[in-house]
Amino acid sequence: MNISNNGWDIAVNLQGGRIEELDFKGTRVLGTYNRIDGKVGNTHVCLPSFDKEGESQYNLPFHGLVRIAQWTMTANAPNSLSISCITPSSNFYPAEFEVIQTFTLDKSFTHTVKVTHIKGRKVPLNIGYHYYWDTPNGWNGTMIQKEDRTNDIKTNGFINLQKSNSIVFPHAQYELVSHGFRSAVLWTSFKESEEKQKEFSQDFCCIEPIVQWPSYFGSEKSMIHPNETVSASVEIKKVV
Repeated sequence: MNISNNGWDIAVNLQGGRIEELDFKGTRVLGTYNRIDGKVGNTHVCLPSFDKEGESQYNLPFHGLVRIAQWTMTANAPNSLSISCITPSSNFYPAEFEVIQTFTLDKSFTHTVKVTHIKGRKVPLNIGYHYYWDTPNGWNGTMIQKEDRTNDIKTNGFINLQKSNSIVFPHAQYELVSHGFRSAVLWTSFKESEEKQKEFSQDFCCIEPIVQWPSYFGSEKSMIHPNETVSASVEIKKVV
């Protein structure tokens, strides 16, 4: 699925509900990459868990259930696109969700996710956006919130998000406005030599907004109850 509006162009794959590419006036913002570790990566939602949380207690897969789901288009307008899926319930994670992603192209790009608990018992919920940001000139010297985050990208670090967050790559600058996301994990792929030296992918880095990280999933604050709806969104503005 592809839509374009006001200088923004987005390509969404219903298999996995993934953003394959997001461009603004010819500049790639998010993309699809052949990673240095041999995998192919692009932007997807992590839900109901992020990373390895929930694997042992709830038998949830790495990065949750929806990045491998088949999504359905539910709305298609000139400047927006909505897709949805239903998550499966299990004995380990006894809940069923309706998940809706909405992508809106206006003066900025807005990515919204809405999760409605439609069946089952209360369970923990976390939401993350695994964003693959384009860095054609590399990501060394990347500044987030006016601090150099190069080492955090190398070490899979995390930061606390503010309402408005400046992101300065060597080639471009963005503002990320967070609604409901309080943390972000920083990362890029790598391969390790026999001497334990790491070589990193340089054509992208991941800045991944998460509702909260770490030590959130499983806490009382993370619980979602039957008939409850939780939503969060990110707005990306191109600055330079």
